[in-house]
Amino acid sequence: MVTDNTHIGSTQTGASFTESSRSQVRSRSAKGTTQARARAQRVKIDAQASTEEEPTPIHLPTKEWHQERGAKKRTIVTLERAIQDYLDDHEGGNHSPKTLEWHETALGLMRQHLEQERGIASITDVDAPDISAWFVFMRKTPGARGKVRSERTIQTYARSARAFFYWLIRQNLLTTSPFDRVVFPKVGKPLIQTITDEEFEKLLLACIPPNEDGRFAERATVRNCAILWLFYDTGIRVSELTNLRLGDVDRKHGIMTVKGKGAKERRIALGQNCLRNLFYYVDRHRPNEEELTEWGSLGEDHLFLAETRRPLTKNGITLLFARLKKRAGITGKRVSPYIFRHTFAIRYLKLGKDPFSLQELLGHDDMATVKLYMHMNDDDIQEQKRKYIPGDHLPASMPGPRELRRRGFSAMANGLLSLPAPAPQRDLDAFAAGVAPG
Repeated sequence: MVTDNTHIGSTQTGASFTESSRSQVRSRSAKGTTQARARAQRVKIDAQASTEEEPTPIHLPTKEWHQERGAKKRTIVTLERAIQDYLDDHEGGNHSPKTLEWHETALGLMRQHLEQERGIASITDVDAPDISAWFVFMRKTPGARGKVRSERTIQTYARSARAFFYWLIRQNLLTTSPFDRVVFPKVGKPLIQTITDEEFEKLLLACIPPNEDGRFAERATVRNCAILWLFYDTGIRVSELTNLRLGDVDRKHGIMTVKGKGAKERRIALGQNCLRNLFYYVDRHRPNEEELTEWGSLGEDHLFLAETRRPLTKNGITLLFARLKKRAGITGKRVSPYIFRHTFAIRYLKLGKDPFSLQELLGHDDMATVKLYMHMNDDDIQEQKRKYIPGDHLPASMPGPRELRRRGFSAMANGLLSLPAPAPQRDLDAFAAGVAPG
């Protein structure tokens, strides 16, 4: 039997061709699938890109935009809301509680008047005549204590309101301030009063409680003396004294750290008399830890404590000075920590003549307030006047009455000058008749 190898080879060759063809087809098919998938993906991406919005160009706010935005806000802001936002802004800026209280009182009084007397509730409705009417109202209407407000109090309230309206402009809530067209209240500069050496001694003696003795009476005496010495030696504010802690006094260097307005700290050196009285109170009479624990005040580190073993308050200081003034018999003069601050400033300038260091010691941001102390107080003015009275320095005798000196005062006794002898009566008669004395 003859085998047809040719057919077999042909068959093998055909099978091989068929397999190769299938491989090529599969390769082309796979390649086509990949490309199709890629094309489909590209079509999808292009479709998404075509459907996206064009990017919005960035435009900076224009002046017209701010004005339009401010106009929308102004239509809805009431006085009550604006005042509260203003107080919140001050509190957020770490302003002192006293400043917040001052603004709240002044602006509350203004809002009450504008709403009740003028029918105004929106900030945009306030005009210059409304502010002027408020000034007149404050002058004629008694305050909370039944007394007519002083010009200085009215000016203080007006300053608060003016600052409020300028704040509204900065917040783009107003375009102009009614205070631009108002005559601002004026007040004269008062004479600066100080505590004399004699009065300070009387106040120290008045620290002893009358008709009281014992350990707690002695404690009150020592504490009050230390307080007076601290005010006299440093001129610090009431709030600064009540906030003092035990750690604020550097015993080694005799320096006290004071936390003033806006949490600003400053250092003040203390004198020997002040340190002696202060440490006598702290070391021997301030309640110890055992006593504080018994009273539920464990860990209390305020420097000055009340009888309740709690920190001494501003109101406590006010009551203390009222008692001391009455016991000392001082009349016709206000006795307060602020007068002690004046006394410190005036004496420091007279002794040191350095307003720049005084500015730092008092905790002022600028020299405006310090310049007030650079003007002599009334006692210094009268003393200078007596030294250089023009009428007492005339070179010759002048006609006049025989009684040339006031009772209780002698110019010669004060070493000022020698007074001329009385003029003869005939010269006085001639002077009265319009004839030159002969």
